[in-house]
Amino acid sequence: MDLPDNTRPANAYQALTQHALAGFRLLGMGNGIALLLVLSFSMGIIGADIDPPDLQEAALAYTAGLACSAMGLLFSYLSHFSLFRQIAAGRAGRGHWLPMVISVAAYCCAVAAFVLGCWSTIANSSSMLRDDVSYQNSKAMLENAEQAPA
Repeated sequence: MDLPDNTRPANAYQALTQHALAGFRLLGMGNGIALLLVLSFSMGIIGADIDPPDLQEAALAYTAGLACSAMGLLFSYLSHFSLFRQIAAGRAGRGHWLPMVISVAAYCCAVAAFVLGCWSTIANSSSMLRDDVSYQNSKAMLENAEQAPA
């Protein structure tokens, strides 16, 4: 295969490919780390001194975001592969449109799932201290200590 005289379009295509895939990697990493933190908090690995709130919705949202990131990455690869075949053949086609649209939809769903997971985690953790038995017991102990004669 002969190399073209002008490598500028190939370099631009490679840069765009790396840039597009970096977004999916970031989303996958963000959803994966958030899922690990939520699960480790729910199992008592982190913050073992307090009772964890119900974080099932957040874990489900982060898992969905991770799955959407993986699906978007797969369809992004398929879209780029189709474009690469078109460039190699020297003819333009529309075979990359469907994987590209699915990839963009999966990206948007992964972002929405991450936001939903964050929202659910914050909403559940805001009521955590009021529902925590150890917090209520310590509050009652402090009230009893104030009322006790010295």
